[in-house]
Amino acid sequence: MTNYLKRTGLSLMLMLMCSYGLAQSRIIKGTVKDKQGVEVIGATVSVPGTNIATVTDVNGKYSLRVPDTAQQLKVNYSGCSDLTIHIGNRSGVDCMLTEDEQMLDEVVAIGYQKVRKADLTGATSSVTSADLASRPVATAAQALAGKAAGVNIVSQSGAPGANINITVRGGTSITQSTTPLYIVDGFEMENALQQIDINDIETIDIMKDASSTAIYGARGANGVIIITTKSGRSDKTQVSYNAYYSWNKLSNKLDVLNTLDYVKYEYELQTLAGNERNFASFYGGDVNSSDFYTNAYSRINADYANRAGVDWQKTVFGGTGSSMNHNLSINGGNDRTKYLLSYNYTGEDGILSKHGLNKNSIRLKLNHELWKGVRFDFTTSFQNTKVEGGGSMAGSLKNVILQPATGGVRFTDEQLLSEDLSEEMMTIDSQYDIDNPLINNSSIDNNSYRRLWTLNAGIEFDFFKHFTWRTAGSYTWNQTRADYWDAGLTRAAKNNGGPYGYRNNSERSTYQLTNTLNWARDFSMHNLNVLLGHEVYHLGRLGLNNEYHNFPTANFGLDNVTMATPYSWSSSESERTLVSFFGRASYNWNDRYLLTTTLRTDGSSKFGKGHKWGWFPSASAAWRITEEPWMRAASEWLSNLKLRVGIGTTGNDNIDNNMYATDYGANYYTNGSQVIPTLVPGNTVGNPTITWEKTRTTNIGIDFGFFHGRLNGSIEFYNNKSENLLIKNRIPTSTGYSSQFQNLASVRNRGIEITLNTTNIRRQTFSWTTDFNIAFNKNKVLKLYGGSETNNYMIQDYDSRMWFYIAEGQSLGQFYGYKTAGVYTTDDFEQVADGSYQLKNGVPSLKGATRKNIKPGDIKYECIAGQTDKDGNPVWSTEDRQIIGNATPDFVGGMNNTFRYKNFDLSVFVNFAVGGDVFNMNTQRYIGPYLPNQNTIASMANRFTLIDPLTGKETKDLTRLAELNPNQHDKGQVWSLHADNKIAISDPLDRYIEDGSFLRFSNITLGYTVPKKWLQRIFVRNLRVYATLNNIATITSYKGFDPEVSASASALTPGIDNSAYPRTKSVVVGLNLTF
Repeated sequence: MTNYLKRTGLSLMLMLMCSYGLAQSRIIKGTVKDKQGVEVIGATVSVPGTNIATVTDVNGKYSLRVPDTAQQLKVNYSGCSDLTIHIGNRSGVDCMLTEDEQMLDEVVAIGYQKVRKADLTGATSSVTSADLASRPVATAAQALAGKAAGVNIVSQSGAPGANINITVRGGTSITQSTTPLYIVDGFEMENALQQIDINDIETIDIMKDASSTAIYGARGANGVIIITTKSGRSDKTQVSYNAYYSWNKLSNKLDVLNTLDYVKYEYELQTLAGNERNFASFYGGDVNSSDFYTNAYSRINADYANRAGVDWQKTVFGGTGSSMNHNLSINGGNDRTKYLLSYNYTGEDGILSKHGLNKNSIRLKLNHELWKGVRFDFTTSFQNTKVEGGGSMAGSLKNVILQPATGGVRFTDEQLLSEDLSEEMMTIDSQYDIDNPLINNSSIDNNSYRRLWTLNAGIEFDFFKHFTWRTAGSYTWNQTRADYWDAGLTRAAKNNGGPYGYRNNSERSTYQLTNTLNWARDFSMHNLNVLLGHEVYHLGRLGLNNEYHNFPTANFGLDNVTMATPYSWSSSESERTLVSFFGRASYNWNDRYLLTTTLRTDGSSKFGKGHKWGWFPSASAAWRITEEPWMRAASEWLSNLKLRVGIGTTGNDNIDNNMYATDYGANYYTNGSQVIPTLVPGNTVGNPTITWEKTRTTNIGIDFGFFHGRLNGSIEFYNNKSENLLIKNRIPTSTGYSSQFQNLASVRNRGIEITLNTTNIRRQTFSWTTDFNIAFNKNKVLKLYGGSETNNYMIQDYDSRMWFYIAEGQSLGQFYGYKTAGVYTTDDFEQVADGSYQLKNGVPSLKGATRKNIKPGDIKYECIAGQTDKDGNPVWSTEDRQIIGNATPDFVGGMNNTFRYKNFDLSVFVNFAVGGDVFNMNTQRYIGPYLPNQNTIASMANRFTLIDPLTGKETKDLTRLAELNPNQHDKGQVWSLHADNKIAISDPLDRYIEDGSFLRFSNITLGYTVPKKWLQRIFVRNLRVYATLNNIATITSYKGFDPEVSASASALTPGIDNSAYPRTKSVVVGLNLTF
């Protein structure tokens, strides 16, 4: 009975508790509509601070059980502003969502001003600090890669501190710079994306068409990248600490012969050359033995099949590099004063020792309202950078790839690694030309030291209600010292008489003064804004270079050059001044019709008298179609539609100095025993009529938004015609000179850019967004030498290994060389009675070659010029060179997907390029036949063989050669080791042109933000931790280290992979902490 009563009482208590709980909740129903009265499907309705939520149905209706104590509902939907509703005691709550204007209200820097994104009439791309922060890399340039349509960013190597090439819409010059103009907080800064710390950047705005860039006149032709740095906020003092640490490994290796294939390669190479004794002394065997030849391959297999040998790439690059970044910032202020102080450290140790980067910087930014309507701003920064290794391999990759895979019987692996054997190798072959990369690297210190100080200040004041005057000034000082020191262990040092080195110093200073007057006025539905300005910019450079040889063994290096012999010395000085006047007028009628015009005139010291001044106008207009009353019916699915049109002219004065005058150099002559100094002119005569390189741009753009902002994007169509381009033209030697720079050429760039931003899923606890961009650009040379019909092309050489063909009516970036026709097969020969063979009549050969020396397996080129020898046989020569590829990609782009689930975030960023060939100069340089006791590219294992394994000697039997080489008719058959095939390692061949298309998983980041309620107890505002995979995988058919290549910044020689420092893949951990 007692137990029964207990059970009954317990049941009653549970029932009461349930009924009490039910009594404490209620159901609220309603309908969610947009401002046009259309039901919204899929809107999230939730109770703030709880997990209670539901989604509206196909009729926009919802039903939600809420606690009786609930006072608010929150409604959110992609593309609309979040809505919070006080519900009180109501059981039915309808609501209306309004379009989120945040994207349209974003502010964009356009040069001397900022405007709402909705009011833009030109072509721009913007990247925020959040976009940059998602990629933990050393520079903003690396973080920007693939993020902005039409902006191509390629690092020249994977070395710490490597140079990075940046071009906007293909560039606008042929022989001069294609680097964009960088503006930081209103002032020009050279190479700013590598100078400014990534943590200090608030936004990056890229101006791409002339209607945007013409306000910068003579400097705007290659695009303008405007960087706005972070400022303080009028809030309580806030301390932020951001840090990451990265472990870096070699991402890819070049395929070279393994130990067994390498020794077989050496046997055939040296046997064909008659150097069997040298082979035997190195790899084993007795040439006097009766079975030396017949047992050669069996002996090699027995001795080397299981011998590991030395993996030189793993030895040299196989270490784990590291990189780290620490950023500490303090900001705060009040309504009148805001401040920000930041310190940043970036350190990187490369995968190759003595290659690294250390950069320390500090920045202070103040904004203060002196009194109402008068504002003062001040920014100063100092940066100290050390780059070890020079930011590149400096051509020494050859010493890694060509190292012998094994020392055979002559040297142990330890000797190969630890000793300099080059002199002993030269006793075998005097042309042996590689050195131990480990010893070379230990002997050489190649360091650069850079100090950069900037000071910016400005004051602006409002007067007469609608006017604002601003005066701002900037000063920068940049000092760079480059030290190269060889302690004496390298071959170069021995040739130079012992330890040697150089110390080069350069100094760069600039000042800029800018005055602007702005007038803005609203007249009912009319808005008018007028800007007038004046600017002076001055750049000065100094250089002093000194090289010293013959240091004694015991020395203090470059810190005591009195112990050495001066070898070379030079000095330089240059100045550049630009004086400008500019203006902009903008008109806006009812946020519907927009018109902007600009005009700038620049006077540059880079041009001669009568040619110093240039005029650069632009005009652009936009029509916000969705603001038309007759478009309201479409507002339920079309939230934004704007048409933009712009035209304009910009210039490029980023050209070499003193082209308008003839340069003279120092020299001397003797009069008996008297030495008399004098000046002598160079080979290039000055051109006093030289003028601006100008680019005329037409741009048509469409901005769109669908489904209440869930899908936003833009499409740009552009046509850039660059004229008066400078060409170094040959002139009659009777003038006393050989060349002169002249404004002769013209190039056109046309393209399409597409940008998309989508919200694919948006729920209370989960969202998925995508940012995508793609750009198509095609260039064409319109004129080269002033439109001459006979002189309408030029051939540009790169390192005597590849030519580029630049011709009117064709595109830049065309590789020019020979197309191979496979190899000579046994079908090209006929057997002779004495057992030899001879080349058949009608089979082509190299012009001037001795036909009887040609062998099966020799490389063969296509003949297209129709030349013949004296016997009527086809021959090839330099006249048979043709276009063999093009370095310009068909299109490039990037895509970022961001997923958020509660406090977790995951971003996956990929960038890609389709089309665009690469000249794999590494394959050309490292393929055989070259010199004995040097390794080669793995493809040589599939070469045409002339040695019969049964006899161990060269066979002349055509039937046997055909049996040994079943793939001889394949166009991709690799040539034999006949010495005449050495032409293949220097001639520019289509075999070395590879498809550079790729899809790179650049960045995958997983982060977690600690809930604020956990952090309040320890007085922390925000804490996020994350892990990142950088450059983790690349899908490509390219056989080199990496398909993104750029051996130089020249527009004439793109797409070359030449001994670049290999890129790395990395694992990163980091945190973002705010107090």
